[in-house]
Amino acid sequence: MLRHYWRRLLIAAGVRVGSDVLYALVVVFTLTYVTTVLSLSGTLALTAIIVGSACNAVSVLFFGALSDRVGRRPVYAAGALLGMLWAFVFFVLLDSRRPVLIVIAVVIGLVIHGAMYGPQAAFVTEQFPTRVRYAGSSLAYTLAGIVGGGFAPLIIASLFRVYGTSTQVSLYVVAALCVTGVALLMARETATSPLEE
Repeated sequence: MLRHYWRRLLIAAGVRVGSDVLYALVVVFTLTYVTTVLSLSGTLALTAIIVGSACNAVSVLFFGALSDRVGRRPVYAAGALLGMLWAFVFFVLLDSRRPVLIVIAVVIGLVIHGAMYGPQAAFVTEQFPTRVRYAGSSLAYTLAGIVGGGFAPLIIASLFRVYGTSTQVSLYVVAALCVTGVALLMARETATSPLEE
């Protein structure tokens, strides 16, 4: 796997990094931001995340099915591009301190995440031929989970603590989504082609 398919492994891990960082922002950091920075109730933050998670579950199914029809890369790329924009709009809505807008911010953020997460399982596994598919996809998920999701909450909190503004946090999310975008450009479309033996 590492000798012959290391490039595919990096690509498959790279496509996951942005979605993991966006998820950390919308789910993990929202709890901290709403309760400690905005001084609003934890119930509001949890309600926004619960409603957003329900919408995320539905959107994952929708975007997964859509990627079967139009391709994995276009759906995934649309999610990454929208995520870059949403990284900034997200804080505008949170900073309004209006409960409805906070819920909308989380819901839309998690629907955008669903646009990447829906095609993700098929897209990552289809990057590898059959004999290394399991090892390749599991390593890709693990690497991205560490680099993207594992460190993201700490990096986001540190950036906010050091700079005292959400701009650097948003730029970090955009940078992670750019990694995903580059990986998508390098990846091969797999929705309409047979699995590689």
